[in-house]
Amino acid sequence: MSLEQHYSQNRLIELRDFLEKVGDTNEDTRFKTAQESIVEAIIGLMKDHNKTSIIEDFAVPYVHPMITIQKWNSEIKQILDELIVAG
Repeated sequence: MSLEQHYSQNRLIELRDFLEKVGDTNEDTRFKTAQESIVEAIIGLMKDHNKTSIIEDFAVPYVHPMITIQKWNSEIKQILDELIVAG
């Protein structure tokens, strides 16, 4: 199944917007419960793209997913930008 079937264009844009908002929060681990699905979608997208280094960071015990998202923010945004353009 292709990524386009997993992630709609609107969903990709939603993920990209989320990354834009949290990129400057400087290791703030808070996010709304409603945003948990966005965080999970980002993790899933990185797995789908076999981004090993990012996936390994998400798997580190006691490290909040938001810290990993902020650490890799630029790289994740670039992946999303490529998918949005290709979409």
